[in-house]
Amino acid sequence: MKMICLLGALLMTAAIIILLGLTPQRISDDIMSLLHREKSLKDKVLTAQGKRRKSRLQRLFDNMTNALAATHSENKFTLLITAAVIGGCVGVLFGALFNNLLVSVILIAASLVVPYVYVKLLLSNYKKHISEELETALSIITTNYISNGDIAYAVQQSIDHINPPVQFAFINFLARVDMISSNVKLAIELLKDDIDNEIFWEWCDTLIECQDNSTQRVSLQPLAARLSDIRIVNAELSNMLMQPRKEVFTMIGLVLANYPLIFFLNADWFSVLTDTLFGQIVNCIVAVTIVIVIALTYKYTQPIEFKR
Repeated sequence: MKMICLLGALLMTAAIIILLGLTPQRISDDIMSLLHREKSLKDKVLTAQGKRRKSRLQRLFDNMTNALAATHSENKFTLLITAAVIGGCVGVLFGALFNNLLVSVILIAASLVVPYVYVKLLLSNYKKHISEELETALSIITTNYISNGDIAYAVQQSIDHINPPVQFAFINFLARVDMISSNVKLAIELLKDDIDNEIFWEWCDTLIECQDNSTQRVSLQPLAARLSDIRIVNAELSNMLMQPRKEVFTMIGLVLANYPLIFFLNADWFSVLTDTLFGQIVNCIVAVTIVIVIALTYKYTQPIEFKR
C-alpha cells in the first residue's frame, strides 16, 4: 500500500511538471537569468566611469557565468539540475521505504546542493586556468612596461600574446583608456574587477603607484613571478591532496557497505536499524556525517591560493 501511494505521488508530481513545462533547460535558464541580470544603459555607463563598483556577490556570479561559458559547460549545468531533481525524488523514495522522514530531507538537501558543488569545483578549475594565463600575461606586460614606461602602450604591444579570458580584460582596459577616459589610474582600478585574483589585484595596486613613482616598476616583476611559485607548489601538492580524498571515499564506501552486510548477516539487526526510532536517528547521523565529510574534504583539498 505504501509503495502504491508513493508511486501515485511521484506520478502526480511528474504530471504537474509536464503541465507547467518545467524542463531542466527552462529551470537552468531561469536560475542563470536571476544570477546574471541584464544591466541598464545607465548602470553600464556608471560602471565604465568608475562611479559604481561591482559587489562581491556580483563578481562571484560573473565568475560563475564566465567559467560556464569558457568551459562550454552550460549543458552540463542543465544535466546537473536534472540530476538534482531526480536525486530529490530518490531521496523521497528512500525515506519512504525506510519510513524515515529525516533521512529523506537530508538526501533531498544533499541532491539540491549538487549543482552548487559542481559550480564551485568548476570555479576552482577556472581560477587555476586564469592563474596560468595571468602568469604569462603579467610577465610579458611587465617586461614591456619596464622598458618603455607606458602601461597602455605595453598592453597594446602584448595583447596578441595573451590568451582569453585574460585577454578580454586587457582589451577592455585599452578601450577605457582610448575611448572613455584618459585617466589611467581609474582604468587600472576598474581592471581589477575583471579578474578575480589577489596577486593580480596587488599587481594593479603597484601599477597605480608606478604612475606617480617610476621607481616602483621594479616591484612588478616579483609579483608576476609569484604566480609561477604558486603553480609550482600546487603541482607538488596535487598528488598529496588526492590521497586524502581517496581515503575518505574508501571509508564512506566501507560505512555504506555495512548496511547490506547487516541485512544478510542478521535481519533482526537490520530491522532495528530501519524500523525503530533509535535506528532512524543513527541513519540520520550517518547521512549528515557523510555529507559534511565530503564537503570538508573538497574544501580542504583545494589548490592553494595567495591571500593578502
